[in-house]
Amino acid sequence: MAGPSIKQQLRSGARLNGCWIETFSPIAAEIMAMSGYDTAMIDLEHGPGSFTEAVVMMQALSAYPCKPMIRATSADPAVIKRVLDIGPLGMMVPNVRSVKEAHDVVAACRYGPQGFRGAAPALLRATGYGKDVADYERWMAEEFLLIIQIESKEAVSDIEAIAAVEGIDMLFIGPIDLSASLGALGQFDRAEFIQAFERIERAVLDAGKYLGAIAFADWDSGRLYRNGHHLVLSGADTLLLREAAGRDVKQLRQACQDASQS
Repeated sequence: MAGPSIKQQLRSGARLNGCWIETFSPIAAEIMAMSGYDTAMIDLEHGPGSFTEAVVMMQALSAYPCKPMIRATSADPAVIKRVLDIGPLGMMVPNVRSVKEAHDVVAACRYGPQGFRGAAPALLRATGYGKDVADYERWMAEEFLLIIQIESKEAVSDIEAIAAVEGIDMLFIGPIDLSASLGALGQFDRAEFIQAFERIERAVLDAGKYLGAIAFADWDSGRLYRNGHHLVLSGADTLLLREAAGRDVKQLRQACQDASQS
């Protein structure tokens, strides 16, 4: 894909926006990309797609400047290996709860002796099926964006140490799971949630790491960017389609009702 990597854009000071790919429809992915998002997060955690379908999503996005990333299903090293092997420009690992888990995620992304990622570089889409093996480790070290999600009270209690882990590029707040972990699902106005959210923001920025979140409730994209966030993920293809279809049906029904009364 032409143009700078996501990490290059962040290093230049850019504040990025992105969307979620949930339908695993290449047509929907094309539409999302052509709409102008900076990046698209292909969601293996909550979306129904497979690794093969994630490759198709990246192929659909490749005609546009919208950079592909993937959210893994978990921090399982076997899952991380398969995500990396298919060649996204960044990966998000959900629900990292401790310093040890953060270190394990980093190690799962690195070949030995620095880590324990299984090595078969000549076979991978990530290396151009062996064409770019020589540059791949350098690219992974310098340009690949590794994101961990902070979405539990356990992670908040140790957030300063987690944010300091070498090899983690961005910490991304998951507000819904965080609120659930605090015993207040969706209650974003509770003091405990606000304190936790703001503590994460401070710790990440103080550690010199990139910060990201989903726009939600009173934390719209403007507020998040003002708070120092570098990446805001907003629209999901499923939700945007549902909302647009709902508005269209409402307008059609109103027009039909108006016509029948005239």
